[in-house]
Amino acid sequence: MRVWLILLGLVSIAGLRPALADEVTVGITSTAPPFVDVDADGRLIGGFNVDLARLLCQRMGRTCSLEKASFPQLLTRVEEGTFQVGFANLLKTPDREQKMLFSVPIWRSTSSFVARAGTPALDPVKARQSARICVVRKTLQEAYLTQQPGPAANVVPVSTHAELFQGLRAGHCDAALLPTVQGLSFLASPEGAGFDYSGPPLQEPNVSGNVHIVVTKGRPELLKQINDAFAEINRDGTYRTLIARYFPFDIL
Repeated sequence: MRVWLILLGLVSIAGLRPALADEVTVGITSTAPPFVDVDADGRLIGGFNVDLARLLCQRMGRTCSLEKASFPQLLTRVEEGTFQVGFANLLKTPDREQKMLFSVPIWRSTSSFVARAGTPALDPVKARQSARICVVRKTLQEAYLTQQPGPAANVVPVSTHAELFQGLRAGHCDAALLPTVQGLSFLASPEGAGFDYSGPPLQEPNVSGNVHIVVTKGRPELLKQINDAFAEINRDGTYRTLIARYFPFDIL
């Protein structure tokens, strides 16, 4: 009798393995809308990246657990493998390619300065000389600023875009440098009254380019499934519908 119970237990455990193999922990940066929306308790309830992650998981037949993280935390956890997938509006760099896998491009990003409306537009290559600029840590925007001449104190690093907008409003910085689309929700909100984009979007390759989903290095098969699922939602028009729900212009 005892032998049969042991065998039954082994069969039950074996039966669970396929389901466990399908589980994926997805990190999503806790950025402002339209990319992420949270409820009063801070739980993820929607936003472009959240909806895209859920859509791709559905098409892949995967059970996904979505977790919020700051941008630096997400990079670290994808690299160490505690996040198998990351949605952080990431551009590909040689350094990042050493640490994680990149999906096919999912949209194209530019960067912009945001400052008080009516102030002279910042010269992108001299911005650090004339203004204190808030920027999220470990981003291409931070790397761009640190390579410019000017006082070190004029680069004001923060952990999230929410902190970046708070810094602008509180006067901790004169301007902010961030992906253009991530300024939309702030500028359209009551908190963003009196602020605007400062000059046209930056098109330099080191602060603009294709955005990718990232996958931990040890899961190349998961990367292929993501790319296949993304191709599918492109073909059937689902992705275009998702973009139109969140953005007033084409981001492809």
